[in-house]
Amino acid sequence: MIGGIVIAGIIVGGLTAGVITLAVKSKPKLSKENIPEKLGILDDVPIEPVLNKLHAALGDEYLHQVKQRFLQENPKLTEDVFEWRLFELKRYFILSNILKKTPMFSHEVDEVWHTMILFTQKYQTFSERFLGQMLHHTPNTNPKPAPQERAFFDWAFSQLFQITQFSWKSWGSFFNHPLDSRILKDFKESPNEVLIERYFKVNEDNKELIEYLVSKMKKQVSEAEEIYQVDKKGKFTRIGNYGEMTSLSLVMIFFSYYYFDEYWKYAKIYAFTNPGHYTSGCTTAVFCGTSSSDQSGDNGGGNGHSGCSGSNCSGSSCSSCGSGCSS
Repeated sequence: MIGGIVIAGIIVGGLTAGVITLAVKSKPKLSKENIPEKLGILDDVPIEPVLNKLHAALGDEYLHQVKQRFLQENPKLTEDVFEWRLFELKRYFILSNILKKTPMFSHEVDEVWHTMILFTQKYQTFSERFLGQMLHHTPNTNPKPAPQERAFFDWAFSQLFQITQFSWKSWGSFFNHPLDSRILKDFKESPNEVLIERYFKVNEDNKELIEYLVSKMKKQVSEAEEIYQVDKKGKFTRIGNYGEMTSLSLVMIFFSYYYFDEYWKYAKIYAFTNPGHYTSGCTTAVFCGTSSSDQSGDNGGGNGHSGCSGSNCSGSSCSSCGSGCSS
């Protein structure tokens, strides 16, 4: 009798261990093979000239030297982690190519940037080839966050790139802050030439891309006005997947434009919440392409968004560059 109980216990234990092993094996790990192609650029974005210029300016030899040094100085981190961070840094460089002001909001991504700068001559050559001038890195010593700068960063990022779970983890929560209502008014009323001069850095390679962004912002402001005429509080689709999040940028514009002072009260109903809410993999750098879609009907916004916001910055998704390290 006792022998039977022992055998049954062994069998159950073996089955449990097998299930756990299977779950671990099926868990999508942070792997460089999962990095989206072409920097995860969204369809129809006219970015090819800028992307080609970036790759040519960086060069394989330079990146290899950066990787080797980074991994030597961070022995606990893997090559996969480096490649994911470099992936996000390249996206940051593209934004730096087109925006007048591009704060660095990620400590993780910033660490790779610091390593690049250690190769002084090669970094200077890269900067001049890609930007036509030195891309300086100066930490932002202001302890207060720059919410409107972060909001504009989020908007531009979401127009160009897929937002993966690693993006959300590295940069901190997206769409957490309202866009400056004066900027939205400016995009509504000012001609394209004025907006391009005011908010962007134009060169022969990025002109079409910048014109694309200006038209996107103008269109979304117009759409927000149309939505407001139908429903003063707006009705939007609540997404449950990582990837293209341009629909959330429209949510951000709508509530920034009409409810700036109460932005998060309304935006949190639709905003994609902290990835850690859906999978424990966030804090251990596990890559996931999708999340729970169980968000409908929660009109109270009870998903518990825990991104960096003011003094509430805590957890792994909040970096020391959360208030913006300016370049």
